Amino acid sequence: METRQHSSDAPLTLRGLPTSFWTIVTSSTALAVIVILVMVVLGYRDGLRRGEAHTRQQVAILLQRASDMLEAGMHDEARTVYERIVAFDPQNEAAHSAILALETTVKEETVPEAKAEPTVVDIEWARAVTLFEEGRWQESIQRLLLVRTMQTGYKVIERDQLLFFSYVELARVEVAEGNLEEAVQLFDSALEVDPNNTLIQQERYMTAHYVDVKTYWGADWSRVIRLLGDLYRIDPEYRDVQYLLQRAHVRQGERFAREENWCAAAAEYTSAIAVLDWLELRGRRDELVVNCGNASSG
Repeated sequence: METRQHSSDAPLTLRGLPTSFWTIVTSSTALAVIVILVMVVLGYRDGLRRGEAHTRQQVAILLQRASDMLEAGMHDEARTVYERIVAFDPQNEAAHSAILALETTVKEETVPEAKAEPTVVDIEWARAVTLFEEGRWQESIQRLLLVRTMQTGYKVIERDQLLFFSYVELARVEVAEGNLEEAVQLFDSALEVDPNNTLIQQERYMTAHYVDVKTYWGADWSRVIRLLGDLYRIDPEYRDVQYLLQRAHVRQGERFAREENWCAAAAEYTSAIAVLDWLELRGRRDELVVNCGNASSG
């Protein structure tokens, strides 16, 4: 019976491997598993950190957006954004505080205020304001004066503003209609309310001067010329001051001519031409100049 022997170069079976080999394999496998577990844990933690950073960034952006909306008065829109922040970050104290503040504001706004019954003065004031807004100046003045009589300290600043402008606007209506004396009186009333208003001071000054011009026209040419000269220096385009000043110089010149005061008459015509140069004035002025020369040489 032949005994079957393995040749020395036959391959080793797994069972035939030495114990040291299996020890090395087992250790390597365990180490690999540990390495893999460590990598998985580290990757998970890194993912968590990345997610938290992204959430914090989103929350910061949303907080800024909600703050901008609050500054713009967009309360409802801001609350929606704060609610989104809470969804991202349920523990965000800033968002919770803002929502609570908005809820408190809404409650305060919805609480109806107790309104006192209007007094008689309140009613008269409301009527005065309506008349003013409608441009009914005379009636608004009467109503505002009534309010002042009823209660001296009632809405003093607002009352005086309306009263001042009512006087001024009514005065300008009177000026446009040619009622200059009445206009001056109304300007005076306005300046009693606001004595330091330089614009109305000048408007009153010019209107009063124009009234004086009409008063002294034909009676005192020297005074008329002074009044018109003042108006002309302030505003040459004011009403018909330019024409009137020229005519006043001509009339004064003719008065001097009748008195045979030729040089003074020529001077008045020269002043008239300087204000408004009409060709027919030059011929008359030249005649007066000749007479002035003759009188001087004689």
